[in-house]
Amino acid sequence: MLRYTSVIVVAAALGLAATFTKPAQAQTPATAPKPLVLKGQSTHPASSNFHLIFKLWAETVEKMTGGRLKIETLPAGAIVPPFEVFDATSKNVLDVGMAPFGYILGRNTATIPMSHGPLFGMDGSDYWAWYYDGGGMALLEEFYRDVLKLNVVGFPIPTDYPQGMGWFKKEINSLADLKGMKYRIYGIGAETYGRLGVSVVTIPGGEIVPAMERGVIEGAEWINCEEDKKLGLHQVAKHYYTPGMHEPVTGGQLMINGDVWKKLTPDLQEIIKVASVYATTQRNFSFNRETAQACQDLLKMGVQLHRTPDDVLKNFLDEWEKIQAEYAAKNPFYKKAMDSQKAYAEKIVPFKLSWFPPYNFAGEYYWKDKVYLQKK
Repeated sequence: MLRYTSVIVVAAALGLAATFTKPAQAQTPATAPKPLVLKGQSTHPASSNFHLIFKLWAETVEKMTGGRLKIETLPAGAIVPPFEVFDATSKNVLDVGMAPFGYILGRNTATIPMSHGPLFGMDGSDYWAWYYDGGGMALLEEFYRDVLKLNVVGFPIPTDYPQGMGWFKKEINSLADLKGMKYRIYGIGAETYGRLGVSVVTIPGGEIVPAMERGVIEGAEWINCEEDKKLGLHQVAKHYYTPGMHEPVTGGQLMINGDVWKKLTPDLQEIIKVASVYATTQRNFSFNRETAQACQDLLKMGVQLHRTPDDVLKNFLDEWEKIQAEYAAKNPFYKKAMDSQKAYAEKIVPFKLSWFPPYNFAGEYYWKDKVYLQKK
């Protein structure tokens, strides 16, 4: 009887083991399902921080899905021209796109509060928080669906913040020094400085250095020490001013074609979202360090880094508020987005001004002799 019982127990154990080993056998490389591969492209060069976020996001998605989902992250122009990425993603020429709203600024003025601008005193982190905590994501969905009529699902990718005012061949002591000057800038910066009497010019990044060399322009903004050094701006001008008030943050967009998105399982959709937050955070951490080093490198090359005169910043904000009011009067969605941001800023900015220790207090206690900006 005992021997008979033992045989039954052994047989049961073998059967249980077989039950557990079947799924493992089903997932051998030869029989595992092929990964889903999506083709994507950004609007930026492969070396830019914007594209590096795109690349890290795709790598993170692949790791988090165990290889079930892979995304090609091609740089600008690989499949479509940079300014066509939004439409290409909507039409499923691309499954995935990465682009800033500034590239379709002419379609709707609401691309401004949805991507950049003075932001009522908020910084890049506050702007991102507005999306995920202050109602911005619902507005983004509405903007794509009802206003831009694009078949995409988007996630905000704030990067490259804050941006500098730019490079000049001579010192800038006040707004008067800018008036009449041929100055490269785009978006709201171009419109605002134009109204302030600056002769604004909008040209692509790759044309800035040659234009400065030929004297076509006398000043130019791009991004910051790191990206501007890559462009070679330090070779054509030696006076670099920061901050700029036009772009405290560059708000990029990670987009998935709407039909592609609907075919993804809920877990893949969540992974895509979470990975975008991780990749943006990690790359922006690294970018701060890289930019800090680039600023030091520029100083060694003889560049003079200046604090932008308060006179320039104040006049910019005054003029921008007038322009913003005009946009809001003409565009209901612009007003809706602006009002939402302003309501969020009204809570967050006074809180941080009241509660957070001033960055320069302890910072200057330890590092005052290391501050390299020249201020007049």
